[in-house]
This record gives sequence, C-alpha cells and structure tokens, in this order.
Amino acid sequence: MTFEKFLKEVLNILKKLLFLYLFWLFFRLAVIGLILPVIPQVPFFVISFMFLAGASRHFRKFIVSTKIFNKFFKGYVDRHPKIAAFFYEPV
Repeated sequence: MTFEKFLKEVLNILKKLLFLYLFWLFFRLAVIGLILPVIPQVPFFVISFMFLAGASRHFRKFIVSTKIFNKFFKGYVDRHPKIAAFFYEPV
C-alpha cells in the first residue's frame, strides 16, 4: 500500500467519524427541540440525517431506495453537485 492510499483511507475514516459526531450532536439538539418549544426540531433532524447519510453507505442506500426520500435526495444532489461530492461518495 502506498502512502497516498493510506493517507486517503485515514482521511476517509476521519471524515466518517466527524460526520457521525455531527449526526449525534444535531440529533440531540433535535430531541431537545422536541422537549423545549423554543428550539426548532425539524431542521436539526434534517441536518442530522444528512450527516448520517454522509457517514453510512447503508443509510444512503436506504434513502435512495425509498420513493419519498429519493425525490428530495436526488434533487439536492443535482442542484448542488460540489456539496454532494463532499458529503456523499457514489453509491
């Protein structure tokens, strides 16, 4: 294994760990938003699931396979290709 491949794998793992951490952070904020009416919960749920889709290939496949989520997910990826390329690897 070359150093470039090793570095790419390490960065990929760190990116997934960061996305999982951010998923839990925003998910907790969304749950707190369910309890406290001052904090909106829907945007935090959406952001948390976006980070989970970036970290988990299985969750991303689930989103793509459902009819409701696929329409919004595909529209987002088509409108924002640079952001989508950062968050999501090809399935």
